[in-house]
Amino acid sequence: MRSSSSSYRSVPPAKSTSPEEVNNDLIISYLTLRNLIGLCGMLLPLILAAITSRSGSDALVEPSLSDYYYTNTGEIFVVILSMLAVFLFTYQGYGREKVWSFIAGLGAMGVAFFPTEAPFSARTAFSIHTPRRGDQIPQFFGLIEWHFVFAALFFIAAAIVAIVYFPRLKPGESETRDDGKLSQKGIRNRVYRISGWVMLACVVGIALYFGIRSSEQPFKGFPVIFVLETIAVEAFGIAWITKGQTLWPDGKSHFFKVLESAKPNGRM
Repeated sequence: MRSSSSSYRSVPPAKSTSPEEVNNDLIISYLTLRNLIGLCGMLLPLILAAITSRSGSDALVEPSLSDYYYTNTGEIFVVILSMLAVFLFTYQGYGREKVWSFIAGLGAMGVAFFPTEAPFSARTAFSIHTPRRGDQIPQFFGLIEWHFVFAALFFIAAAIVAIVYFPRLKPGESETRDDGKLSQKGIRNRVYRISGWVMLACVVGIALYFGIRSSEQPFKGFPVIFVLETIAVEAFGIAWITKGQTLWPDGKSHFFKVLESAKPNGRM
């Protein structure tokens, strides 16, 4: 019994930096989940703008991403946001990171299932959803549509994750190399912070736009909300695929690792 006990004590504890854990399928899947979250955000405006049916008198894009709910791609809008929400719900970050990711998921789900009010000029020829009147739209304390509350919740929570939690350093890790230049981790941390502040800036820009909007606005006819929302979701996506070791990775990009594993006999 004594010899058995000593043999157990002689086994060194596994280190988190071991090659076995780095190449473990669970770790690879974890990175894949981060990339899926990022891709859902980045592809949303591109897919909607590319495949939505339009007549000759229609503008190139809708006034906002939310307005695509009332087009023929309304279900795609709901499905992509729902997928994004589910991925965020299942994401298990470290500490409070998973709490803020869950909150961002709630925001994405709320945007999908609490549609905004259709503008009076909303097209119905290609719509699969019936435009709703303002008095039928659920409002937060009677002041603002729940849709906008959930949208702000999504972007603010996502920005907090990118600015506060993604840049954290492991023990002994540094943002700079011995020569004073940024390490790969240092580059990624800049990407996270820039992406997070871009999301917050877009939220502020949207709020200011709604605050000063009038019939005499200088941006009349220009899809200000669509542009700001697109910039915000692209920043969101870039932060997540960077966290997924696809951009500026330590070693080979996760994207190429996935491609290699998909090949016949790709695993050694």
